[in-house]
Amino acid sequence: MSCPEKIENPNESLVTPKWLNKSKFESLLAKDEPNYTKIFKFTSVAAVPPGGNFTSVMFRVYLDLEMKDGTQKRKSYVVKTTLNSDRGGKAVDEMRYFQKEQLMYSTYLPEFEKIYREAGHPVQLMPKCLEIGEIEGNLYFIFEDLSAQNYVGADRNKGVNMEHMRVSLRKLAELHAASVIYKDRNGSYHPDFEHGFTKKDNLKHSVSGFETKAPDYKAAMRTWGMDGRYLKNFPTTEQYGKLCLEALNVDPQDFNVLTHGDFSASNILYKYDDYGSLCGALLLDFQICKWASPAQDLLMMITLSAEKDLRVREFDNFIRIYWEYLIDCLRVLNYEKPMPQLRELQSAIFKKNNTFSVFFPVINHLPTHLLPSCKESNLHTLISKDEEGRQFRNRSYTNPAFVEVIREFYPFCCNRGLFNFEDFD
Repeated sequence: MSCPEKIENPNESLVTPKWLNKSKFESLLAKDEPNYTKIFKFTSVAAVPPGGNFTSVMFRVYLDLEMKDGTQKRKSYVVKTTLNSDRGGKAVDEMRYFQKEQLMYSTYLPEFEKIYREAGHPVQLMPKCLEIGEIEGNLYFIFEDLSAQNYVGADRNKGVNMEHMRVSLRKLAELHAASVIYKDRNGSYHPDFEHGFTKKDNLKHSVSGFETKAPDYKAAMRTWGMDGRYLKNFPTTEQYGKLCLEALNVDPQDFNVLTHGDFSASNILYKYDDYGSLCGALLLDFQICKWASPAQDLLMMITLSAEKDLRVREFDNFIRIYWEYLIDCLRVLNYEKPMPQLRELQSAIFKKNNTFSVFFPVINHLPTHLLPSCKESNLHTLISKDEEGRQFRNRSYTNPAFVEVIREFYPFCCNRGLFNFEDFD
């Protein structure tokens, strides 16, 4: 049987590195497809459209194989690797994002899944990671390609409905619950998991990005009709720096977990059955994980991924839905300490050390999530000080889809005290 011909590339401008070639997969195929004899065609395309991934590069590799019985077979894998140094790779390396993700896939996530198996409730949290390595200075991961199993990414431009939010929050609760049990059994996590998007010894990177984006953001606020008290209360550079540092503080009296750190529908694969019904999900992208309150993941997910009609209306309900799933998971895993209370989790949403997880996505992620894909949608352009960067930010911040959301959500956050930045003076 001949291999299917059509392969679509969602980002024609993405260049495949020379080291990513068919010889790279020969040893992997020997284990994964032991009945293959040779690779007669290698094709590499982008795995996601522009804007689908900001801190790494994702490829989908198709291998047309000749099998021992003379038949042909197409096998595909997803490869994740580092950005070029001059396109944001240097900043990502300084934050040790890939090193953290290596620890997640090699150590922590397999242990989390083992905890569920031992409790008699098997749970899969992630796609199978088949190989982790480094070549020519590039860290990389090779994953199974789940697209053939009816796993699909969400449309980040639209957000997800209540059914998808419930499945997402269930999967988040599974991750968090296992992380707590693991810490109780094994002690604290690696020191790299004390920081996420901000890092105490690299605060200049966070502040510099804010200083680049803030003037364009404030200019856009005037076009939204939100110049008055909202613009007056927008954080100063000094306040933002303190906001970043506060995000690193962990209150030991809180119920804390290993957070995903960049939790949104963009980092989830949703599984559908043969009738198109949602039946499961797996988590992706573990570069930003850190020990913190689950409120941080909840704030980011609600901000970035809830459908526009749900974001404000169901805000408190989403917290409750997650909490109910969390209690279920902790009971399954025989958690021996007092269960976290819903009132405590709702209160944590408004604590100063969790505010970064709603303000940062509002000025950084959400505008690009709601912008239709374009080749400029990348980390380098987002924080670039040149004219291309300014034009991209202006287009993101004045995009009608973003304006419709932010004109409701920004005042909502202000009225709840989340955006009272004078608290950081």
